[in-house]
Amino acid sequence: MSFISLIFAVFFIAFIFLYYLAANLKNNALTLQQILLLLASLVFYSFSDFRFLPFLIYIIILSYIGGLFSKNRGFFIIFLIADLAPLVFFKYSPRDWHSHIVFPLGLSFFTFQSISYIADCYTKKIDAERNPFYVAQFISFFPVISSGPIQRPENLIPQLKELHHFDYDDATNGMKLFAWGLFKKLCIADRIALYVNYVYSNANSLYGTALLFATILYAFQIYCDFSGYSDMAIGLARYMGFDTGKNFDHPYLSKSIGEFWRRWHISLSSWLRDYVYIPLGGSRVVLPRIYLNLFITFLVSGIWHGSTLNFVIWGLLHGFYQCAGRMTKGLQEKLKLPSLIKIVFTFLFVSFAWIFFRADNLHQAGIIIKKIAQVPQNLSGFFGMKSQLGLVDTIRNLFSFTDEACTGFRGMFAMLLVIFAFICCEMLTYNRSGLEIISKKPLFIRWILYLLFFVVAFLSFTTGTSSNFIYNNF
Repeated sequence: MSFISLIFAVFFIAFIFLYYLAANLKNNALTLQQILLLLASLVFYSFSDFRFLPFLIYIIILSYIGGLFSKNRGFFIIFLIADLAPLVFFKYSPRDWHSHIVFPLGLSFFTFQSISYIADCYTKKIDAERNPFYVAQFISFFPVISSGPIQRPENLIPQLKELHHFDYDDATNGMKLFAWGLFKKLCIADRIALYVNYVYSNANSLYGTALLFATILYAFQIYCDFSGYSDMAIGLARYMGFDTGKNFDHPYLSKSIGEFWRRWHISLSSWLRDYVYIPLGGSRVVLPRIYLNLFITFLVSGIWHGSTLNFVIWGLLHGFYQCAGRMTKGLQEKLKLPSLIKIVFTFLFVSFAWIFFRADNLHQAGIIIKKIAQVPQNLSGFFGMKSQLGLVDTIRNLFSFTDEACTGFRGMFAMLLVIFAFICCEMLTYNRSGLEIISKKPLFIRWILYLLFFVVAFLSFTTGTSSNFIYNNF
């Protein structure tokens, strides 16, 4: 069940009405809320494909039992292997073994939540839950089950034990977050996707200038797509009275790759830090071992995202970036580069790695990189091409601004205008959240901003069917 569907709107309205109605009962209100939440989560998950439900139930049962018995190291390892088994099977076994079975929605995400629960019980960071209801709710919590943010038991489980009454501020802030995420998905990510998909699908026949431009735009597409989903999920949870944390914090304004990973997909990067990097020794070991730990951590990140070599290289590239950043830290401090230069270089390094993430295979990634290397040659022939075709057709050819790719120049101009407005919003909200900024404005100004937002959303909305969220594939 997609967040961007009429059936979800009906589902959520019906659920939230019953959820808050239950809170007003004098007896057993908390128990009824918990039952409603668990049932809603199971119904939500079943709508994606009823065949996925047994995998979710398996992880729930395994998590509950694992939490109770994982204090023994041997049992912990057994439960860890059993936890990872479905994920490993679906992601890394030969496709002909399960060619007729679709990859279960959210399996990577709720498996990591399960591992964090069992691991935290093993390390005695938390006490194992005796009530299976709380474990079931934690694993299946429907706002985040599809694509995160990945939750930690110490954050979510205590909230599940509380009675949640309707709160006006939570409801309105949740709606604003959901609307902002919806805007990023439909009006930015899906519009960019039209161009990026066309260019990457025709990499052999297009100029390197088009591929370079598409690669830069893909950085914004995946950011707006995934952070848009995260905002929608966090907004839904906020409406219900839950705090599920922040998953993105202006990652493209980072001044280093290390900072980028503290701001990008925060729930995953912090999970990898706590359950992979630190157990390997983290930064408490000798320098060569630190570099090895970084490479292993980002290799795990790459493998988690996909089973092909593309994702392995993407992960190792980021591991290399991290190590190179540590090695050159002294030199960077001596150079005292301006912040803007650091931000631009970090963005370019990240965008280069995105090529392997977006390309269908290594062969296509190689073609794209080779074509991008020819950009100086493409640009050197600009004036010769201009004298033959004219300025408009020259730009159209170099960047593939066709009706099929982006509805021509007008479509590209509209897309770039929306991206520029989005970048301005990112800069304005760097030190303070957008919700905080808006709440400080007078009522009249707030409504003008809301009206402006809906006008921009209406004008920039891409007609047609919305594409699936990118991270639903992981």
